Amino acid sequence: MAMSQNRNQINSPYLDARREWNERYGNYIQAAKTWRYVAFAAIVIAIISVTGVVYFASQNKLIPYVVEVNSEGKTFQVYQADKMRSLDRRVIKAQLSKFIQDVRSVSSDVAVQRQAIHRAYAHLSTDMPAYTAVNTWFRNNVPFDRAKEETNVVEVRQILPLSEDTWRIEWIERSRSRTGEEMQESKWTGTASLVTGAEVNSNSIMLNPIGLYIKEFDWSQDFNVNE
Repeated sequence: MAMSQNRNQINSPYLDARREWNERYGNYIQAAKTWRYVAFAAIVIAIISVTGVVYFASQNKLIPYVVEVNSEGKTFQVYQADKMRSLDRRVIKAQLSKFIQDVRSVSSDVAVQRQAIHRAYAHLSTDMPAYTAVNTWFRNNVPFDRAKEETNVVEVRQILPLSEDTWRIEWIERSRSRTGEEMQESKWTGTASLVTGAEVNSNSIMLNPIGLYIKEFDWSQDFNVNE
């Protein structure tokens, strides 16, 4: 009789329904735990990703590039400035020529004159003698004051290497009054020693992308040229 009752209890439809309910509820609980684990893992990954993005975004690193162009102005080579090969002497000559023009020219246009001075100082460092020499020249011959009376055009005639880092520059200056009359023409010679491959930063990259600095700079007038 007892065995019959136990058998009826085991096969009871109520118990079967309860067992089925427990199994389903247990599956729901297990699924909920699984999704909680997945959500927690996704949050951790998102936090790590966001932290990494913020970290790398805060590590500003300026990588200057040198772009070489041909005579037609078309780009034919690009490479990082910190991995650049030894400078082409044509590049050095071009930089020196522009430096002489920026230091010695006098323009009636204030904006043009200011840009020339900024370009000149981009090739000078305060810990080098050339900075003092050029600074003294500008202080004693303020181009903005000179422009009230005259303009001065510089024509670089020749740039020759004297050694690996020292160059001789020859140029002619033509001064005119503000009315356009030619005042004088003079010939000048200068000697510049250079430092190449210096650090390039965000302030100098547009004006001095190859890191060329004038270490020492001396110049003098030779004689008058009358053509």
